[in-house]
Amino acid sequence: MQNRQIYSFDDFRLDTGNRQLLRDGKPLPLSAKAFDLLQTLLAHKGRLVEKDELFNAVWRDRIVEESNLTVHVSQIRKALGESRNNPRYIETVPGFGYRFVGNVSDTEDDELVIETRTFSRITVENEQTNGAEPNGHDDSFLTHESKHRSLPASAAQRHRVLQIVLGSALVLLVIGLVFWRLDVNQNRGAVSPPVSAERQTQIKRLTSKGTVNYGALSPDGNFFAYSLQERGNSRTSLWLGQTDGNSDLQLLPASQVTYNPRSISADGNWLYYTASEPRGFDSGTLYKIPVLGGVPQKLLSGISVFAVVSPDEKQIAFVRSSRKKKTESLVLLGLDGSEEREITFRAAGHLFNDFSLTWSPDGRMVAFAAEVGNEQRREIFAVNIADGSVRQITSLEWINISRIDWLRDSSGFATVARAKNGFAANQLWLVDYESGKAQKVTNDLQHYGSTLSLSASSNELVAVQAIVESNIWIAPAEDLANARQLTFGSSGHEGWHGIDWSPDGRIIYTARVDQSLTLWSTDTSGENPKQLTSAGFLDQRPSMTPDGKYIVFQSNRSGATEIWRVNPDGSDLRQITSGGKNSLPHSMPDGRTIVYTHNSEGVNSAWRVSIEGGNAVQISDAQCSNARVSPDGNFVACGSGEGEESRLAILAVTGGQPIKLFDVPATHNFDYSIRWTSDGKSITYRDWANGVWSQPVNGGEPTRISGLPAEKLYTFESSLDGKQAAFTRGREVRDIVLIRNFR
Repeated sequence: MQNRQIYSFDDFRLDTGNRQLLRDGKPLPLSAKAFDLLQTLLAHKGRLVEKDELFNAVWRDRIVEESNLTVHVSQIRKALGESRNNPRYIETVPGFGYRFVGNVSDTEDDELVIETRTFSRITVENEQTNGAEPNGHDDSFLTHESKHRSLPASAAQRHRVLQIVLGSALVLLVIGLVFWRLDVNQNRGAVSPPVSAERQTQIKRLTSKGTVNYGALSPDGNFFAYSLQERGNSRTSLWLGQTDGNSDLQLLPASQVTYNPRSISADGNWLYYTASEPRGFDSGTLYKIPVLGGVPQKLLSGISVFAVVSPDEKQIAFVRSSRKKKTESLVLLGLDGSEEREITFRAAGHLFNDFSLTWSPDGRMVAFAAEVGNEQRREIFAVNIADGSVRQITSLEWINISRIDWLRDSSGFATVARAKNGFAANQLWLVDYESGKAQKVTNDLQHYGSTLSLSASSNELVAVQAIVESNIWIAPAEDLANARQLTFGSSGHEGWHGIDWSPDGRIIYTARVDQSLTLWSTDTSGENPKQLTSAGFLDQRPSMTPDGKYIVFQSNRSGATEIWRVNPDGSDLRQITSGGKNSLPHSMPDGRTIVYTHNSEGVNSAWRVSIEGGNAVQISDAQCSNARVSPDGNFVACGSGEGEESRLAILAVTGGQPIKLFDVPATHNFDYSIRWTSDGKSITYRDWANGVWSQPVNGGEPTRISGLPAEKLYTFESSLDGKQAAFTRGREVRDIVLIRNFR
């Protein structure tokens, strides 16, 4: 006997027993996941159902893209005859979830269902936009009668099943041959296709708190440690979880420090972790604490928070920077503070990625990622700690390598990295030690962070998986709390990589199109978006000239990062700079000169060039990043120094040393965010955790701009007349996942 719930609203009826949505008694097409989603919303009628709750209810322990939720809500709306802009039944609460707002009545009934035959189907869910079931599968045709049938299969049905089985076997054979041929013909450093589906890689979400920073897996694969950041601030706590899903144990309460679990000892009894002030990556302290909780023991101080403990747990490896020499050294240090030695170093422009370090299982080598070439591509290297000899493992020209962990059989590495040629999120890869070939483990729209930790068997690993999305909001400058959402894109990156205002009040912004970043414009109603640049490249950081004639932006269209310009209608695309490593353009008030940031040997400086191109002129040899011109065109504001020495600087646009220097909060974030107010009296920049700071040019302490949401903002831009403001609200959901059977 099966419980049968029936929900009724207006002329609609959702029959959970028959799994049908009917209108005036006639069934409406609805995929299986869309049906489950609608049923969940109806069961919680009138209450906000958050996205994580919907994922748990509809997809349970499966990891799927955030876009699946948007797609299925759109399918439901289509069936109910409503749109997102004119909702009648389903209300969107941006950044949080959905609420069913119609008048619903529900009744229960009993239904006898006899099942004599079960068919299974494996569906891989991918992003799509046509409203059908992800990956093109639409099972709205599967009615109750076809799913629960008591009649035996006919001879024709048996023949059809046999055809399917034989056809599937043939397809698998062909796929296997193709993969074999690809592997045979690959050269050193080549990228292999994703890991075959036959391996049935399993991904399990271990946390659902949404603000995990770092994690580490125990050698036996039974426990994992992680740091958790409080929402809206930089306080973190340290936790221990069990991979079987039992309750987590808090090891250290939330504090105004950043905890970074590095590894769990070979015997499983101790957790090694670092602690530092917010953003104090080069001045951390290494501790160990009993895995099940206890008093921490201080081991070393004044080291990188990304230090890694050797397999014998007698020494650590970490990167030490020398700003004066413009070099970085890979240093070994005993856990008792003895026997410090430098085993290799790298010069500016070819620096280490200090959170990528990993020891070989025998403790004889340390592998790391480092920059190569003019455009700072990343490759994997290994250094022999006995003689300091370095070997380059890969020749992949990856955009980023966030984390490496050496496989315990020494055959290669598990890696979190981003491949070249596209705006793709960091994915998990396997890299062969001897050949340098890489093979994808994951191939989805999720982003993987700077955590990667293997068990002793290398059969499972933990990583931090992130779902990111952003949209643009606008508000009156005098009433920022009264903001309204302007974009509703599903790509997850509207405005994330830059916004600006045109003189006529349009918004210029970036948006993701497949694996590209493109420029768009829209009016303040958000109803008339227009794509300005073509896909296939990374076009970002747009800035419109005050006369409205051009949009200048940075792009990799020439193969290197350069400054480009385009007309407001998307025509007459031209490259302005050359030489590479040129970014973050901003127009002077005359609209004829562009100020931008150039990176040379790891040092940023401010330059200017004509809107027509030609010879560029360095404004000052002082360090200056994220340069921005004042409204009167006389000064440049920029970031000076790094880490704990960072300060906000003001320079004359004609050159020279900084005229003024301002101290900044420890949680400041200059990246792409320094802006002048329209009256030139203050400079704003964003915070690492939430909000935007305002620094008066005449001096005084910086203050937070009031009225903004208490969350991390990615861009903030005032209109030319100072009457309106636009900002990008982003949402990051970061959780630990366990991945098995990935090799």
